[in-house]
Amino acid sequence: MIIKRIEGFSKVFGAPPDWNGEDMSCGALPVLEVMTPEGPFMVSAWEPTADELKAIIAGETIKLWIRGTGHPVVALTVGAVS
Repeated sequence: MIIKRIEGFSKVFGAPPDWNGEDMSCGALPVLEVMTPEGPFMVSAWEPTADELKAIIAGETIKLWIRGTGHPVVALTVGAVS
């Protein structure tokens, strides 16, 4: 996936201090902070590469990876942030 610059972003996160980058890179991640009835969320924008898009069309699923052992509340959406 390609990290995109989300419109109106309010923060940019870099790699964690202990990230060694040997297995995968960790680029800058612009996020938009949004307040919802359920509390604050940080929203980032991603674009599938051509190969990933072909895989999705062929039936592959999108995987969400969370670093650590606790699972925060997450959501995957498409379209405008409202």
